[in-house]
Amino acid sequence: MKPLGIFCAWAMAAGAALAADSAFTGAYRGADPGLLSEVRTAFAAAPNSASAAQALAARLDAGLPADRAAWPPVFLAYRAALEGLAGKHSSTPWEKYRRAKAGLAMFQGLAEAHPESVEIRMLRYSAGSQLPEFFGAQGQAEEDLRILAEGLVRGADPLVPAELRNGYIRWILDNGRPAPEIRARLEAALGAAD
Repeated sequence: MKPLGIFCAWAMAAGAALAADSAFTGAYRGADPGLLSEVRTAFAAAPNSASAAQALAARLDAGLPADRAAWPPVFLAYRAALEGLAGKHSSTPWEKYRRAKAGLAMFQGLAEAHPESVEIRMLRYSAGSQLPEFFGAQGQAEEDLRILAEGLVRGADPLVPAELRNGYIRWILDNGRPAPEIRARLEAALGAAD
């Protein structure tokens, strides 16, 4: 699996752009803005560092309710991505496979339940699109890319700061292998933002 890394690097300044608690609806309902900023920032190192991924997973597990059903959906998506990264960072093939499958299972239904969330869909897309074909995630990743590109071009999900949104676009252009028509739309959206 290729690193998820680059797209989260733009999260460093995201905390300042978060809306007030009252604007946290849908996928962000109940999310602490400070914790979300911390997670976005820390996630940037997780794809290339097993210790960073483990530390962030531990932070989420310790800082949120024991019952994951009570977690804000955006944190569930980050935890799913971290589970997949645990597979990437594992040393044995069986553990790699088991953790990647567990991460995919944790993503099940999140994007569909929160179609307005560009962040959840990006996390699922970036994880699934980098897996080998035998995981069976390619079809879902292609569908995610189609929906994600539309959301990014429209500027959907106002709780994703522009800098993070542009980082997502750059990551897709560099790592996502988008079809030419999607690539052109994303490049145009990025050019308009610069």
